[in-house]
Amino acid sequence: MSRLSDKAVARLRGVSPDQSGRSTTTWQSVRNEVLLRIRSQEWPAGTLIPTEKQLALEWGCARATINRALRDLADNGIVERRRKVGTRVTAAPRLEASREVSTIRSDIRAQGAEFGYRLLRSEAVAAPPDIARQLQLSDSDVVHHVQGLFLADQAPYCCLATWLNTKALPSLEQVDLSESSAEEWLDHVARPSHSRISIMALPIGLRCAEAMQLQQGMPVLTIERTDWANTTPLAFSRQFFPPGHRLVYED
Repeated sequence: MSRLSDKAVARLRGVSPDQSGRSTTTWQSVRNEVLLRIRSQEWPAGTLIPTEKQLALEWGCARATINRALRDLADNGIVERRRKVGTRVTAAPRLEASREVSTIRSDIRAQGAEFGYRLLRSEAVAAPPDIARQLQLSDSDVVHHVQGLFLADQAPYCCLATWLNTKALPSLEQVDLSESSAEEWLDHVARPSHSRISIMALPIGLRCAEAMQLQQGMPVLTIERTDWANTTPLAFSRQFFPPGHRLVYED
């Protein structure tokens, strides 16, 4: 795969095999397109976004659909709406708003599917050599390893394995990751300054394979992500997707 720009990577969307034919003009898909543009900094905090009429023309849907999506975002504190002024990206979103800007969660909801999450593992472990290199640690250093399963209409959608740098993120033993993923927690608590993403096929490990009802060691679509706070790596993660999952780039 040719190297994609940061903006292109930010606009990659996941589409599972049984979801790829669904409509992209539901209010949920419009909401998640807006979230995607906010997340990619195409519409940064404080930006006045296009009008309902302009968005309806661009996305080929009714203004009522745009209005419903923007009302939901406003209720979650992600945008502010003012009569005769327009809709503006909130300068300081609430905690609940930050959690909504999750790529996997947004992908699932954009397809009109019910979102679900199940924590599989959360414990302190010695950093495996490959993880230690990614986080610039020694092999003997401790990391917090979290594995979680994302569900779409109760079917396995993605298994996320995350290793959190305990030197940069203290007091992790007090963090409750039973309802939201390590990815979401990191986004709204640590607020990484930038990320590095790689896409490849890797063998799936035992715990994720069992959760996704796949054979251990099967090569599957994998997205690796390293989150940084300036020059300090905060976390390294791998997202494992089932056979047939697509990543779609919309320009």
